[in-house]
Amino acid sequence: MGKKKKRVEKVWCYYCDREFEDEKILVQHQKARHFKCHVCHKKLSTAGGMAIHVLQVHKETVT
Repeated sequence: MGKKKKRVEKVWCYYCDREFEDEKILVQHQKARHFKCHVCHKKLSTAGGMAIHVLQVHKETVT
């Protein structure tokens, strides 16, 4: 008998509905596209992390 293929469940970006093959690629996408500081261009993992970074480092609020 042949090997049974695993069902690969795709993950998608909450912010732009783009679909990805795996979670690592999704996280890279989100850091590059959605969670990059507009002042210093630092890439962060979450929206909350970016908001805290901008507030603490640049003394601004994210809208």
